[in-house]
Amino acid sequence: MKFKMFSAPGPDGIVRCVNDWLAGETDITIRHTETHFTLAQPEKPLLLFSVWYDQ
Repeated sequence: MKFKMFSAPGPDGIVRCVNDWLAGETDITIRHTETHFTLAQPEKPLLLFSVWYDQ
């Protein structure tokens, strides 16, 4: 199983990143995803999207 993490300030950025990644890949089976919101830097909130997959 492989793991990939995406980050962006909001959901639109995550959707673009994930779609760009998937467009360049073949034979991916997504096994699990998680979404987290972090305020590690309060002035720059960050959305994290993690994907566990088989290829």
